[in-house]
Amino acid sequence: MAKLVIGLVQTRDEAEAAAARIIDCGYTRQDVSLLMTDATRHRCFRVPDGTPPAHTFGAAIAMSVVVPDLGFVVAGPLAAVVASAVGAGMTGGLREILISAGVPKHWAERYERGVKQGGILVSVFAHSERDLGVLHMVLDDPGIYSVRPAATEREAHRIHL
Repeated sequence: MAKLVIGLVQTRDEAEAAAARIIDCGYTRQDVSLLMTDATRHRCFRVPDGTPPAHTFGAAIAMSVVVPDLGFVVAGPLAAVVASAVGAGMTGGLREILISAGVPKHWAERYERGVKQGGILVSVFAHSERDLGVLHMVLDDPGIYSVRPAATEREAHRIHL
């Protein structure tokens, strides 16, 4: 089954840097998912007056799925995981969705808390076991494989779906 690597960042610039590192590992922009609150989307990814977005995530954010009952927005392949959980009647919030996807409870709680505090989850499904380790490193420690500046404090965890 597919394996997901997740990192938590705080700003659009950090999300852009994380995506650039993922892309440098052989993935495409369409492979990268974002999950955040709607307030964070408006704060970090606002597009003034309908002008074309100038950032990597412009189109994805414009087409993101808002999950109003749960209070967050998801763009990219992770939307299928969220849609499946919501379709199955899961109403316990992001923490419950992540736990059902295999994230240990303490990590799921941290991710939910981080998103509620304005953070952005950046994730990608790894193509192989080798990629899983590399992607974990690039999301966990940007200094190991840095192509653009990124935050020094980052939480990352791999989950198996």
